[in-house]
Amino acid sequence: MRILVTVRISGSYEALERLMMSGGQCSMAETLYLDLLFLVNLSADLYLLFLTGLILKEPVRKRKSRLFFGSFSGAVLGCSLVFVPVRSVFLWKVLELILPAVLMTRIAFGNHGIRTWLRQVCILWMLALFMGGICSVLESADGMSASVSSGFWKMTSWSAGRFFPVLGIAGLCLYAAVVFLERRAVFCDNLYEVTLHDHGKQKTVRALRDTGNQLYEPYGHQPVHILEKRVCLEFCETASGVIYIPFSSVGTEAGLLPAVRMERMEIWKNEKQIRTLERPWIAISETPLSPRHQYEMLLHGEL
Repeated sequence: MRILVTVRISGSYEALERLMMSGGQCSMAETLYLDLLFLVNLSADLYLLFLTGLILKEPVRKRKSRLFFGSFSGAVLGCSLVFVPVRSVFLWKVLELILPAVLMTRIAFGNHGIRTWLRQVCILWMLALFMGGICSVLESADGMSASVSSGFWKMTSWSAGRFFPVLGIAGLCLYAAVVFLERRAVFCDNLYEVTLHDHGKQKTVRALRDTGNQLYEPYGHQPVHILEKRVCLEFCETASGVIYIPFSSVGTEAGLLPAVRMERMEIWKNEKQIRTLERPWIAISETPLSPRHQYEMLLHGEL
């Protein structure tokens, strides 16, 4: 059973906007499928809330019910606005953009203060903007154009069979972008500059804090950092007191890494020195540590 709603709006949508802006009136009947409108809003809102939660590092997988009820409330409110007799395009936009975003984020993520709430709403708006852009690109690529448009809403000539796959593609694109940016942020947070000092010479390299690096020298159980051999040879001509550190990694056989003790190691982040290590153990790797040469050193995971 289809739920039909007849909305009286204008003789033409462009004329409607001009008439309402000037205080005039005219009427035209338009039929909306309320059940389809609800499903479209529910699906899109659920996508957007899920992606917003990922960006904000919210436990979205533990809040599935809250995300669903948040998107459900947004869909109900979106359908309810159809029945609101608003004559101002600006007021309609305010109701359409602000009220659903406030309600959905409050239900999905709870009350965390005004600053956190503003951040949630802004991220939700940005994701909605990107998703709309992706859908527009896919719409143009499909050769379909909007059949109905106004200052209030825009509806395409897509059927549900076309709309939901497009919504899925747009959601996957946004999800992939969010995951990429999240991993990139984690990578950048663990990237440092390290200045090594030995025999009156120094060398600054890029280093990644690797939680998987759990190497310790076997005598005093001190942490061991890993440096590429190419970099070590550039400033460390002689080495004494070489020891060998047993290691194992996924996909390779266990082996031994030669390690030397340098005079000092300074760790920098955002041009600020955050730590100094005296007499650190540095293991030498024959192979590059980063396939794309993003760093030349691996810091121990306990730092």
